[in-house]
Amino acid sequence: MQRRSLLKVSLAGAVALSVGGGAGLALWPGDTSVRPQRPLLSLPERAFPVLVAVAARVLKGTTANPVEIAHRVDEALRYATPESRSDLADVFGLLENGLTGLMLRGQPRPFTLLDERAQDEALLAWRDSRVGLLRGAYHALRKLCLAAHYATPSSWAEVGYGGPAILKPEPPPLAADKPVVVDGAARSVEGMPG
Repeated sequence: MQRRSLLKVSLAGAVALSVGGGAGLALWPGDTSVRPQRPLLSLPERAFPVLVAVAARVLKGTTANPVEIAHRVDEALRYATPESRSDLADVFGLLENGLTGLMLRGQPRPFTLLDERAQDEALLAWRDSRVGLLRGAYHALRKLCLAAHYATPSSWAEVGYGGPAILKPEPPPLAADKPVVVDGAARSVEGMPG
């Protein structure tokens, strides 16, 4: 075999090996033991364990139940655009992906299979990344988890919040056959009799 042929075969073999190994890392399954407790409204099921792991890290030291936080985030996301939900699912996939983990944090394990310290380091690496997309994704995940936890009255005591001073009354339901009452006066709404 000539030297040039040997180099070509070696180079092709190295590329095939790295692509094959990378595909194996990308397909390495994460923790599937965490399952939704009720039907998901917005997120794909494969994203749920990743969100639970993120919630556990973001809300460590609180009374938060990470599985319940993940469900609350899922419920809140039903009001997001389909594109936003798809982008967030991609973020969970990127965080969980072993190949991405190898490139970004030097560890080829899926996020859900990392120990707590390594998960914290992975999230902090995203927070401090020079890549704006990763920083933005970290802050979005963090804020979603925090909002889902602190929006419930049961969490307010943790931060010394006694609740709102004035409770806002629930508005009456709108009826198509009646005028809308605003400030005690009946007003017509375009398209509605009144």
